[in-house]
Amino acid sequence: MTKKTFSGSRVLVAIAIGLIIGCAIAYFLKVLIENTPAEIDLRRMRLFYLMVITSSGLAGFAIESTRQLQEEAVDPLYRHANAHRGRRGSLKK
Repeated sequence: MTKKTFSGSRVLVAIAIGLIIGCAIAYFLKVLIENTPAEIDLRRMRLFYLMVITSSGLAGFAIESTRQLQEEAVDPLYRHANAHRGRRGSLKK
């Protein structure tokens, strides 16, 4: 069994995917807000879109970093005998 090392490039890819998803969500919100009668300051809306996009990139970073760190962990608390834990519908009656 080869020991996997932390891969920064995979984290960067996860950040990019998060940013792309954040852009899609921000665009959806932009279209939704433009088609409402609300009058909102343009600067506030730009900051809101920036917050949505940044949060999505940060979420991608956090998820991938945590996943890789858990794979590398030698602590037995991270190693469960049941590989299917947490999956729905796998319980037998």
